[in-house]
Amino acid sequence: MKPTAAMRVWLQPSLARRLVLALLVAFGLAWCALMVESYLNFRREVSDLHGLAAVAQVLAETLPAGDERTAVAIVQASESQFNAHRRRAPVPDPRDMLFRLDDLQGHTAHASPLLQGEPAPGGPGHATVRVAGRDYWSAVHEARGWRVQVLTPAIDDLAMVPFFNAELLRPMLIAFPFVLLPAWLAVRRGLRPLRELSHAVQARAPDDFSPLALRLRYAELQPLEAAFDALLERARLGLQREKGFVQDAAHELRTPLAVVAAQAHRLAHAGADERPAAQHALERAVARASHLVQQLLTLAALDGSGAGQARAVDLVEEARAILIAVAPRAGERGIEVSFESPDQLPARLDMAAFHSVLENLLNNACAYCPPGSRVVVALQGEGGRLRLTVADDGPGIAPPERQRVFERFYRGAGTAASGAGLGLSIVRQALDRLHGHIALGPGLDGAGVGFTVELPWQAGAAEAGARADGATAAAVAGPSAA
Repeated sequence: MKPTAAMRVWLQPSLARRLVLALLVAFGLAWCALMVESYLNFRREVSDLHGLAAVAQVLAETLPAGDERTAVAIVQASESQFNAHRRRAPVPDPRDMLFRLDDLQGHTAHASPLLQGEPAPGGPGHATVRVAGRDYWSAVHEARGWRVQVLTPAIDDLAMVPFFNAELLRPMLIAFPFVLLPAWLAVRRGLRPLRELSHAVQARAPDDFSPLALRLRYAELQPLEAAFDALLERARLGLQREKGFVQDAAHELRTPLAVVAAQAHRLAHAGADERPAAQHALERAVARASHLVQQLLTLAALDGSGAGQARAVDLVEEARAILIAVAPRAGERGIEVSFESPDQLPARLDMAAFHSVLENLLNNACAYCPPGSRVVVALQGEGGRLRLTVADDGPGIAPPERQRVFERFYRGAGTAASGAGLGLSIVRQALDRLHGHIALGPGLDGAGVGFTVELPWQAGAAEAGARADGATAAAVAGPSAA
């Protein structure tokens, strides 16, 4: 059968319904606990028949010595009173109690009908006896020349279960509404701010990122409002960042595309002698535009993203692979690149972000350093921190411009190097994902510039055996590379 709309509403998870179910479970557990306690008390009473023995003792000590008629009258009156009370009270077995009065010589002065003809009891104490084919609990006490026997029907353990249930049902049913109603009202009133929050969110315009300003008075809900306001603020900043990125990208792509169009027009109208030069210029324009698009895609992938997936690697091996990839460009410009590191450096790291950091720092050095320059890359890990340094002896960066070099599309004044000014922006975004930071300092031999990167380091299991005592310097590019 297909569920109706009302059934679907009832089948949905609900805090109020969950509260009712929790209270039912709590009452069920309380019921079981009271049942166990009643049963244990019952078993304790059965084990020594304390109540029944007390009745026999009080009755025996009340009887007058030597006055049989009065003693019989007292026993008969007690028997009548006890059985009348049993018939009115809710007891598991409504059968009458049995009484017997004997003197110490064995003469029976009184016996309930079922006890007539039964042998006299043995001695004082309590026991289970069988009368007319049924079990009875018996207590006997001797005092003032009389032996009094009081018997009550023996009750089976299973027969006590419905009796205990009946005894507990009434107070539990009375208590349940008085517990449930206040709890339900408290939950319903407590959830009202959540409904207000829901209505406030639904009523907002798609471009409204202002704080909710609901002023929730419950301490448990205030963090929720604060978290939602923080989410709105992050969404607002993210949208602004995205708009600014699109605008900057459109602005920066305009020039490379215009150059491509101009070179394509030149190639289309070039003569046979001019065609190779025009084709080479077009290829360079296309390569520059392609490089810009790739940088934009990398920046977009890093911008606002969470932490990437870390994997176990040897950072020294990974860094060498990046340096080998940059070697041809450095060799074309006559730049010598060297690498200083331990023999191994096992770690767990987001390698996509680490590649972006090292590759863009190297490309930045190769782009701005003149021929014959040196670039030294150093990698080391200690004290839970990983340090990467890329230093050169090139023209350096003027102090006033050091605060702006990580801005998107910013290029230093008077620079002749090609590029869009995105490399160091990509480095900063990648470091945000790696939870690291970068600092600018002096370069080699007091010239150039040095970029120092520090990252939190999760060393691999083989860290202790992997570190080398000394650093290894290896030239990987440049005119003097081996």
